[in-house]
Amino acid sequence: MTKEEQNAATKAAIERIQELNERNGGYCIRFGDALPLKEPKAVSISGTIDTPARWVEKRKDDIVLADAHVLVDRDHMTITLNTDENSAYSDKIVGTLTISTEMQEFGINTGEYMSCFDMADRIKQLRTYFETQQEAMKLVTELRNFKAKIDKELELNDDKRGNQMIFKAQTVESNLPKSFKVNMPIFKGTDKRTFEVEVEINPNDLSCTLVSPDAHDIVVQERDSQIDAVLAQIAEAAPNIVIIEQ
Repeated sequence: MTKEEQNAATKAAIERIQELNERNGGYCIRFGDALPLKEPKAVSISGTIDTPARWVEKRKDDIVLADAHVLVDRDHMTITLNTDENSAYSDKIVGTLTISTEMQEFGINTGEYMSCFDMADRIKQLRTYFETQQEAMKLVTELRNFKAKIDKELELNDDKRGNQMIFKAQTVESNLPKSFKVNMPIFKGTDKRTFEVEVEINPNDLSCTLVSPDAHDIVVQERDSQIDAVLAQIAEAAPNIVIIEQ
């Protein structure tokens, strides 16, 4: 068979396959060294808190809403979109509200205690998040030269009739400032916020930690506002999708 005859035969075979596909609703006839068939893979994606909303907005025409649902876990600050829920290949799109790297580096509200010297080193490395670097370096100097005046008072009463009273009081006066301000995002991917941070001293070993009631309030308030905004986006893009609070 000549090359021209081979090409003609191949063209005729392809045309025949196309005709069969159209007639029979899309059958596929494989021949030669074709790639092996593989099972489809379920999609599993994790991202920022608005990830499920962006997925719904872009893929709403491909999602069967009757077989999809959204789970909301405010305690763990997650929103999970499950599509094709009865299939082994159900897609799972998770959006998470995560405490920012800056907050974690500072150790604010983590309960982590360390010596004043170690805290001074940490503050020096993170001085860019202070309102001014001068304020940061002033705090570094005060931590490295930490001085505390400790007054202890102990009173023990025992009337020998089984009644006993123990009274202990301790007062610590130090040169550390009551609080300072920092400017950083509370959550990953959000705008910077300015809030006050306090240096808390452990009276037993004079180690210290950073606490911020302001940051805690922002976490609670912004958590709910961020989650509610994402749920509103999902409801607007796909009004019939089921949203369940856990």
